[in-house]
Amino acid sequence: MNTLPIERVLQPRRNPLSVLPTLLVVVTLGALGYLGHHFGWNVPKFSELVHGDVDTGPAWCDEHSVPEADCISCNADLLPKGKLFGWCAEHGVRECVLDHPELAQLAEPPGMLQPDLDRARRALMLRPRPQNDPACKLSLRRIQFASIKAAKKAGIDIRLVERGPLVETISATGEVIYDPTRVARLASRAAGTAWRVDKNVGDRVRPGDVLALIDAASVGRAKAELLQAVAQYRLAQQTIERLQGLQGVVAGKRMLEAEAASNLAEASVRKSIQELQNLGLPIVVQDAFRKSETELAAQLRYLGLPPDVAKQVEGAATANLVPIVAPRAGIIVRRNVVAGEVVDPSRMLFTVADTSRMWLVLDVPLEQAKYLALGQKVLFRSDASDHTDVGTLTWISTDVDVETRTVRARAELNNEDRHLRNEVFGAGEIVLREEEDAILVPSSAVHWEGCCFVVFVRDKNWFKGRYKVIHTRSIRPGIAVGDKTEIIAGLLPGEVVVTRGSGVLRAELLKGNLGAG
Repeated sequence: MNTLPIERVLQPRRNPLSVLPTLLVVVTLGALGYLGHHFGWNVPKFSELVHGDVDTGPAWCDEHSVPEADCISCNADLLPKGKLFGWCAEHGVRECVLDHPELAQLAEPPGMLQPDLDRARRALMLRPRPQNDPACKLSLRRIQFASIKAAKKAGIDIRLVERGPLVETISATGEVIYDPTRVARLASRAAGTAWRVDKNVGDRVRPGDVLALIDAASVGRAKAELLQAVAQYRLAQQTIERLQGLQGVVAGKRMLEAEAASNLAEASVRKSIQELQNLGLPIVVQDAFRKSETELAAQLRYLGLPPDVAKQVEGAATANLVPIVAPRAGIIVRRNVVAGEVVDPSRMLFTVADTSRMWLVLDVPLEQAKYLALGQKVLFRSDASDHTDVGTLTWISTDVDVETRTVRARAELNNEDRHLRNEVFGAGEIVLREEEDAILVPSSAVHWEGCCFVVFVRDKNWFKGRYKVIHTRSIRPGIAVGDKTEIIAGLLPGEVVVTRGSGVLRAELLKGNLGAG
């Protein structure tokens, strides 16, 4: 019986497949070495892996993402920029289309631009505007797409540059109040008792209407003093007449005394008349001297009362009535008296206001006040209404509020329909400039690039030409109204600007700037 050595019995058998992983690693490393050497140790394109060294398409400009043969940035002769005019100091933009309309991306040359030049001048003269850096040359940049499809894929959306109305204003808080020159606050001219009250809040009155009657003892006393003074005057006159017939018998001293008494009586008459006039009871001096005592007493009894009111109170036991009369047409907006109530001159009983015209008092920020001028149009919308009222600026204060640092201004508002109310607050707009045909673009089209404001303008031959180009245009923006921005200079109506997807275009500008740096 043959036996094997113990070493061979314990040694396991080798599997031929166990060396396969090692073999695969060696083959892979060899293949990578070959490919690395063949492609210069660059990652090959898929087409190169599949087709080897065969070039299946046109050469591509990786920097500008267009075919090399069509790249206008690398081959400036393909689409020359034309004549460049540089910086426009008047309008603050580079390559100004207002001065050189041939630069605009329009199929047809624009017409008369004088209205636009005048509009730009008005806007720039009115107040400081955002400025561009004259050294900025972003407006010379053009961004090219390989095709229209590529532009759509990048999310580019466009809008036409349009014309539209524009109003530039200064905003201010406002309060509507009664026009003080059209308001009358009425009190009794004599202390007494409210004998009758005829009008109430909300009643319309005309000049001369009686609002209330006050029973004042001082009125009756003044009337009695007048009658007494008139009687004394007439007695003095009669004495003088008798003495004049006795000039040779009576001493001159008595004549002098009689004349003095007459003058004193006349002065008393005039004093009493003045007291009645001070109480609002007018009487003609001649009536006191010419009428008989009976006629004068009848006149004084209802003095100052309109005929219809005098007829109503005829037979009343008192002659002390003094009327409170409306001095102007308007509406009674306050009444602070009832019949039988004790009143005195220090207490306001009625307030009559002509509300057909109201005052608008505006608080204008100090830094904006320098743009105010008398006669400017004012727009006001109250907090309680969507109605816009139009007025005219009539006064600008020379003071500055120490707390709010605002300047007060006043406008007058028409209120014939009585829709405005006293002490209503709201928002006021003082119009600085109105343009019927301003140049407007969506605000999303305007970009600040650190040195200048730009928009991206589509080439006029976008659909007809071989090259799909977006131009970077330097602009001078005006004010923003809603989602629109005024363009003072840099664009003309009819041009097409990019409003969405401009992030791709701005990235190209940034890449160009980094490359230039």
